Amino acid sequence: MIDLWRHAVAGGAAMLAVAGLAPAEAATAQTAPRIPIPVEGEAAFANREYGKAAEIIIPAFENCRAAHPQGDTCATLAAGVALLVATAGNDKVEGTILRALDYVDRQVGPDSEDALIILSALTTYYDRLQALTKYLPVAERRLAVSRKLNGATGRLTVIAAVGLCIAQWNLGQGQAAVDLLLPISRQLPETTPQQAILSGRVQECLGMAYYSMDRDREAEPALRRALALFERAEGESGPLALDAMASLANTLRRLDREDEARVLAARVDQLAKPGSTARDRIAWWSGAAPADVVAAARAELASAEKQYGPASAVTDLAAAMLAVALIDAGKFAEAGPYVRRLEAAATNPTNPASVRIKMLTGQVVLTMKTNPERLDLVVPVIERLVSVAKQSGAGSDRLLIDFQMYAGMSLLLTGQPQRAYPFLTDAGDLLKSRLASYRDFDAAAQKETRQYAPIFKFKVTNAWWLAMQR
Repeated sequence: MIDLWRHAVAGGAAMLAVAGLAPAEAATAQTAPRIPIPVEGEAAFANREYGKAAEIIIPAFENCRAAHPQGDTCATLAAGVALLVATAGNDKVEGTILRALDYVDRQVGPDSEDALIILSALTTYYDRLQALTKYLPVAERRLAVSRKLNGATGRLTVIAAVGLCIAQWNLGQGQAAVDLLLPISRQLPETTPQQAILSGRVQECLGMAYYSMDRDREAEPALRRALALFERAEGESGPLALDAMASLANTLRRLDREDEARVLAARVDQLAKPGSTARDRIAWWSGAAPADVVAAARAELASAEKQYGPASAVTDLAAAMLAVALIDAGKFAEAGPYVRRLEAAATNPTNPASVRIKMLTGQVVLTMKTNPERLDLVVPVIERLVSVAKQSGAGSDRLLIDFQMYAGMSLLLTGQPQRAYPFLTDAGDLLKSRLASYRDFDAAAQKETRQYAPIFKFKVTNAWWLAMQR
């Protein structure tokens, strides 16, 4: 029999599988025994024959709805449809899983455990398609329902909170993710391996939320705690431990602790299987460059198109990386369509702000590569990037400092001090605020001060120039 709770309630590639639970009583009176999933459909699903399973399970649900317009008779079939779509459905069958949710909402109840099953399947579906703007409201509702059913720190509630956290930091809402998980992190037991993994998940998402905001000094202890918990629960070669190890290595590298980062990267390389996500996340800086960079970028684009479709933001980012590779190889004409694709994606309002910021960042890089002397082309892109980052709150302090400093310096060099002044003023204020948030003015803070000292120099210079022009 398909274990609906094991597959559906976990939700998302990053979630934990929850076994040993059975659906509770329906929220409304049961008018007739629930119709089970056809045996042939279960068998096809178990054999990963998803097309065949769909031909059996989906019509069974639709026929059941027509034959039993009232009551919860078709609720098990609805959950089976949701699980099937979440596991193997593409973007063309979104309506099918939404009909299953609508059925359960109306016939069983929007706050029922049946609804929680389908909401969890729906988050899995949107996660797999990388449709984060659709994922977010479903994840919020899933968490609210689980809190009502399981309490503020129940296992399923914590799993739902981690799922929401992942969406939040990916969408540039890192502080919201921290505010969500920080109270939970202080209340979780860590005695059993299962408890240690759940607590580790919370610490890992906290660390990634801090990392997404460039608060690497706060990300490090959270990721170290997650790694220790995962290693205790599943050993150092477990997939969760290896992912946390890769995250910690990336964090240490951003903290300019290159030697420590490479020690961890070497452990990942030694312990992880070829092609694992943990390897992929550090390979760009720790591994040898591919012999043919353009061919590797083409392969990444083909893989993204196959997995996410040609219209996905993930595919647009892969196309941008191919553009970079082609430009580095001197193939400017061939890179042109990919550059234009990136520009279109950067201004597409349907893309989340965090995605548009990535696109605009790539557009700045490509503009500098193709037109290194044309500062007049770079600065307007930076202005759009800064505007999106400030309006959405999705841009980190480091991003705003770096790009505003570059724009300000560029404008100074082209004799435009009045345009430069707002950029450099804001960059200076952000840096002072960032330094003031450090608990101790240690070596890392001093290094960051030296790194951004030119901001203050140019800020003073700008003020003097502006005063002279009055």
